[in-house]
Amino acid sequence: MFHISSRLIRVIASSLLILFASLSYAEPTETILTETWPPYILSQDEPKGSAAKWLDLLFEHQKTTPNWQYMPYDVSFYYVSKGQRNLGFPFFKTSERASQVLFSDPVFYVTSKMYYNRQYLNADSAKIAFEQKQKMGKVAGYSYGATLDKLLENAIEFGTEKQALTALFNHEIYILPMTEGVMNYHLTNDFPLRKELVKSLKGIEDTSSLHVIAANNSAGKKLVNDINQTIKILADAGINDLQTNKTNIPVAIDVAQLITSEGYPLITGQTEKQGENIDYYALPRGSKVIVIQWSDKMTQASKSDRIYKNMMDLSKVVVLNGPHVGKELFVRNMHIELL
Repeated sequence: MFHISSRLIRVIASSLLILFASLSYAEPTETILTETWPPYILSQDEPKGSAAKWLDLLFEHQKTTPNWQYMPYDVSFYYVSKGQRNLGFPFFKTSERASQVLFSDPVFYVTSKMYYNRQYLNADSAKIAFEQKQKMGKVAGYSYGATLDKLLENAIEFGTEKQALTALFNHEIYILPMTEGVMNYHLTNDFPLRKELVKSLKGIEDTSSLHVIAANNSAGKKLVNDINQTIKILADAGINDLQTNKTNIPVAIDVAQLITSEGYPLITGQTEKQGENIDYYALPRGSKVIVIQWSDKMTQASKSDRIYKNMMDLSKVVVLNGPHVGKELFVRNMHIELL
């Protein structure tokens, strides 16, 4: 018969006690329903968006591990309102929603605006289209804040922001509401060549808060209370980076390549615009540069159509490749071709 020594039994018992103790001290998890809403909530295969990271920080303070589950926002709201899930994020607060679920204190703020495509409309015609509610679009299941929601009851619905933006570019709709940060994200990442076509109607916007929603039951009430306490603790400590409606986007840059010109087969760059202490560099044709300072002849109106001075004026560039990469040089405008 196989015999187990008393020493082995003690080792096994000790190991089991350590295992059970570690399991008993494991951080609790909490499922949060959400959907892609860049740059605040990114897709599951991307790094987390800014709002998701902030909520992770709130739960980290509570020693809880969030489990993000993606589904359409209207489905998320339905599950939370029926008590089938405890939490959803992020949601605008409206009186209708507040009658069905619990809302946390504001987690962050965004500004939504009304946009039009200036390829087809100017500011005046876009304002008329807005006032007459002509071909207005929106994303199904979304809120744009209480002020704008009232104006969008009969708007044409689309499944995603990209679909709605495509309709705006195709002139299928005239007016499209969107949160400023979301619009900037899609224009920069999905439609960079059409970025300058989209303009917002002046004076028509809504700044609203985004919240965690919770089931209206005892578990939901406890979760909202814990979240609110954590928001206050972090705010009192000065940790409230996301609670802002400011949206930062990179300023557009002018990327160009250097080309030769008739009568000027060699491209030269110089270290100073004028003076006696100037060094000159030969630059290979096709070199890429960023124009950091256009000459006055390029940026200001002229009373003459004579182009020689415009061609020979010097603009300041940063060289991106080739033997002089990184240098700041002045190059004649006739050698600069925007990409």
